[in-house]
Formats: sequence, C-alpha cells, structure tokens
Amino acid sequence: MSTLRISGLASGMDVDSMVKEMMKAQRLPLDKLNQKKQLLEWQKDDYRTMNTLLSSLKDLSFSMKLTSSYRARTVTTSDESRITATASSSANPASYNISSVEKLASAATKVNAGALSKSSTEKIDANAGLYDQMTKFASYADSSSTGFDWKQGSIEKETQTVGTATDTIQLKGKNLESSLLLSSTIKVNGKDYEVVSSFSDPKSPGQVIVGQDGKLTFSEQLAANSSVSATYFTPDHTDTITAPGETKDFQLSKTSIVSGSLTTVAVKTSAGAVENYTVVSDKSLLTTGSKNVYVDEKTGLLSVADNLEKGAEISATYKENYLTFGIQTYDTDGKAVKQTFAVNGSTSLNTVINQINSSNVGVTAFYDTQTDRMTLTRSQTGNFNPNGDEINTTGDFLTWAARFDGNVTKSGGENAVFTINGLKTERTSNTFAMNGVTFTLKQKFDTGSVSLAVGNNADDVVKNIKAFFDKYNETISKVKDKISEERYRKYDPLSDEEREAMTDKQAELWDEKAKSGLIKSDPILSSALNEMRQNMFAAVTDSSINPKYNQLAKIGITTSSNYLEGGKLVLEEAKLKKAIEDDPASVEKLFTNTSSVSSENGLMQRVYDTLGKAVNSIKDKAGNSLLVNSQFVIGKELNDLDTRIDAFNERLTQIENRYYSQFTAMEQAIQRSNQQSAYLSQYFSQ
Repeated sequence: MSTLRISGLASGMDVDSMVKEMMKAQRLPLDKLNQKKQLLEWQKDDYRTMNTLLSSLKDLSFSMKLTSSYRARTVTTSDESRITATASSSANPASYNISSVEKLASAATKVNAGALSKSSTEKIDANAGLYDQMTKFASYADSSSTGFDWKQGSIEKETQTVGTATDTIQLKGKNLESSLLLSSTIKVNGKDYEVVSSFSDPKSPGQVIVGQDGKLTFSEQLAANSSVSATYFTPDHTDTITAPGETKDFQLSKTSIVSGSLTTVAVKTSAGAVENYTVVSDKSLLTTGSKNVYVDEKTGLLSVADNLEKGAEISATYKENYLTFGIQTYDTDGKAVKQTFAVNGSTSLNTVINQINSSNVGVTAFYDTQTDRMTLTRSQTGNFNPNGDEINTTGDFLTWAARFDGNVTKSGGENAVFTINGLKTERTSNTFAMNGVTFTLKQKFDTGSVSLAVGNNADDVVKNIKAFFDKYNETISKVKDKISEERYRKYDPLSDEEREAMTDKQAELWDEKAKSGLIKSDPILSSALNEMRQNMFAAVTDSSINPKYNQLAKIGITTSSNYLEGGKLVLEEAKLKKAIEDDPASVEKLFTNTSSVSSENGLMQRVYDTLGKAVNSIKDKAGNSLLVNSQFVIGKELNDLDTRIDAFNERLTQIENRYYSQFTAMEQAIQRSNQQSAYLSQYFSQ
C-alpha cells in the first residue's frame, strides 16, 4: 500500500531532501552488504581466472602423458628420388631395404573406341541436352543401335525420414515401372543399398527389395530418424500447380516431355469448377476465350490463352524422355560396387560426367572436346578385380553413344610389386603404411637397393617438452603473482553515489586497488604450487627407468636460481637432447610412467593429479559457468547476501514511508492551523 506524500506544501520545507538525508544513515548497513557482495563477485572471478589457467595446464599435461609426445620419428633414405618415407609415433627404430620395384601401382583407365560426333562439321555440344542432339552422335548412324535406349515415363526422387525403427517404407509413387525395379537407387543415411529381387537365407545386410507398389523392404531394421533417399521410375508423372496470382504461364517440373503424352490439362477454379483444356501443337492456337493449352516439350513451360485467377489449380499428367546406364567397379575387398544412373533428355553430356564423378563408384569421367573422345579412370590405383576389368559399363548410352564397347583401349589397374627386406610383396597404392612407416614408391628399379632407417627425432621431442615447461612457467608465474597481490583494505567497492562523484580514471584506479589481493595467500593455490614443485623434482623410482635419467635435474631441467620467480624451471636443451638420444625409453617413462605406487608415477601423471585436485577444489569454492550459485560455496554466500539485501531494501522502504507519513501528518496539521488562522482573521478584520 503506497503512502500519501505531501512535500512541503504547507510548511514550505524541502521534505524530499530531508527524507533523503535521513535515509542516508539508514542505508549504511545496506551499502556494507552491497560492498561485501561486490567483493565476493570479484573474488569469484579471480578464482575462475586461475582455474582456467590451471585447467589449460592440466589439459596439456594430459597430452604429455601420451607416449606420442616422446616418440617423434625421422626416416632417412639413401635415394629420395626412388623412395621416400615418413614415420608415425608408433613406429619403432628399424631398418628397411627395398631391393627392387618391379611395378608401380596404376589406376585402371578405359579410353573409348573413337569420336562421339558423327562428323567434324556436325559436332556434339557437351552443354546441350542429349535428346535434342542425339542425331549428331556417330552411333546414331549405326543400324544396330542408335546409342540411346530412350524410355518414356518419369524419374522420381524423394527423401523420407524414418520416424521409428522399421524394415519397410512406402514411397509416394505406388505404380512403379516393373521392368526397372532393379535399376532403382536407394540410399540410407548416404550409404548405397543393393537392390535385389529377393533376400538370401540368411539375409545379407545392406539390401532392399523395391516393390512395384512402391513398398521398400529392407534386409535389416533401419534405426529411428534414418534418412532414406530413393530414385525410381514410374510410367508417367502428374504435376499439380496452384496459380500464385493472375497468370497464363506455368512451369512443369519435368523437361524433355514425350511428344503427345500430354493431351488434356484439368483446370480447377477457386470456386471448385473443373474444366478440361485441350493441348494444341501450335502456340498460335491460344486465342482469347479458347480452352487450349500449349506445352513447350523441351522446356516444360505450359501456357493458356487467358490469365487464370489466383488460386486456380492446374493438373497435368505426362511422360518425360529419359535413359539409364550403369557403372560397376570393385572395392578394396574385391566386392562389386554398382550404380545405376538415370538422366532426363534435357541433361547435357557435361552434367552426365559430373554425376559420374560425384558418385560412389570411384570413377572419373572425362570428355576432351579436341579429340571428341571420352575416358573413364578409377580414382584408386591397384587391381581390385584380378579376374576381369576394373571398370564395367552397361546401357546403350555408355556402350554405343559414348563408344565404350569392345574396342576400348584399356590400361592400368595394376598393383605395386616390390621386394622389401628380401620379401616380395605388393600393394594397391604406391603410398602404403607398414609398421607405422608410410612408404612412397616413386619409380621402378631393379638394381641398386634403397636403404631406409627409422630413428628418433630428438629435436621434435625437445620442442614438445619445452612447450610444456613454457606453459608451466607461465602458469605458476601468474598464479604466484595473483596470490602475492597486496590487499588494500581501505579501498572498499564504490557505491553508486561515490562513483558518480569521481572521474572515470579515478574510479578505475580505485577499483584496481579494491580488487587487489582478494585471493592473497589462498591455501588451495599455494598448496597446488608447492605440490607441483615437489612433483617435478622427486625422482621417479620405477626400476625400468635408468637411474641416470630418473629426475629432471639429470636431463637438464633445473629450478631458476632467482627465488623471486617462484620455482620456474630452466631447460638446458643440449643436455635434454643428449639424454633423449642416449636413452629415449627412460626419458619417456620419466614423464609418462603410471603406477599404483605414487613414487613410481611419471612427472606428468603427478602434475595431472595435483592439478585435477586443485581445479575441483576451486570449482567447489567458486563454481564455473555451468553451475548455479547453490552448487558452490561463494555462490551460496551470494544467495544469502541477496536474501539479506532484499529484506533490508524492504525495511528501508518501510522506514522511508514512515518518515513521509510523519511529515505528511505535520503538513496536514500546519494546513489545518493555517485554515483556522485564516478563519479567525476574518472576524478581526471587520
């Protein structure tokens, strides 16, 4: 309930100013609470900043626990023009001798039998639709085949997301072309499924049966939320188009429309009436008022004589010209990889080539306009089909129009054959891995062997160790500086009124003093620094480590002589490198060894454990961005302060209302007195 406030109307006093001054004294305890809250907020931020530093060092110490940081390998070869090699951290020091390379791996290539065009004067355009220029192909003059087994119907594509686990899906199309069921392409989450007419017993995974009714039956259950993409064939296609506004031109979804396949078009008005329009062969017959429609069979643009109203619906059923062809290759296991391609009559040769190149069959198609010829090349080297061709083609388009018939020129498809350490072997690629070493064969030879040696790359190991200790020194320096900051207790956080009375620079300097030393001599951080120093210099007592290298000081890493630096480590690179070269296994274990006995743990395990405890302790005290206040100590204190501040604000409101009530009562009394005085003065003035 609000209090009636009459501010000095009768007395002439500045009541608002008087109440404000009186409330200043009442607000002093609230200012103290707000200052304490601000200090806790700053302290929380300081802790979290330190925890970010410690967490980064902890992450790096985890990486340095891995043996890969100490197993940088280098490979030297006696003849880099013949063979080069690189080694991973898993490679052991070893020697290899390659005495001969009989064959280099090559990719299978097919060059077609000749020019695609009928003549130099009547040459095909690789960017034009195939249907409109099929007579320009050389194969078209062949009485046995035109090279184009054009089909009439429709190529349908759709994608569905499986809601729940199932082994069946119903396509939108429910009347599929029966002769082309096996030519359908089905992908699940991007992976090709093999289309079969029936399943074996037991069923093989990755197979699907395509029913003429549009039902897909999979050989295994598909997981929920799987994405299924299907390309299939139907006898015809129906478009339903709603006029977006008054218009007489509509674009059908298909092009290269079969001549005569569209005879009538149904037009439904917004009122619901349906009229059949007649398809005419000449656009000039679209006279005003006629119920005629013209279709550009090449582009699929449908036009009527008069504008149709917005919301009118056109329905057209027709066929498109299309053809299919297939390519089969083999994977690294020798299993056949097949894909059927379906292209519309308006598709260009270049688009066909792009579809082949972006498919999963692993073939690169190329058309050379200069020679007017095509090639097909495997994207992988090697022989994956010892019993036949690496690339097999089906369908009239590739066999005859593209001229990949029996007269093609074949090459490649061979494995690399070489002798290593006396053993003759082969690989499908000229670059291959063996025992952690990746070899690259660059040329054939049968005399003068090539020797390769795998050794330690001490320089890289030194770099890895140095990078860690640079981070270590940076971290302990920042933590030491923070917990050594001077605490200026006379500098409390500024209130709003105090901040308004200062310049920005003055307030900034004041805040700097007020924030200083909030975690001075913090026991968690101090303990972590002390423990890390002990971690670093206590010997690792595991018996598998050479005593000459079981302590940092013995491999060239010592404490700075300047005690003010708080235990920074100084690295003598030459001594460290020599230790790595002399006994890499002991140096590696000095850092990475793990054991149930703490004294046998490597330095990185010790530091990782120490940092883990410190990070968790600070998180318990100051939280992180993922925790709410009630989940850590300072947060609980902040919540408590918020409760006390809210309660005190409510109390101040009550006090202020009481002051105003008292002044209002005084004003009302003065006003009544003034009224009485004025009333009496009337009689004395007579």
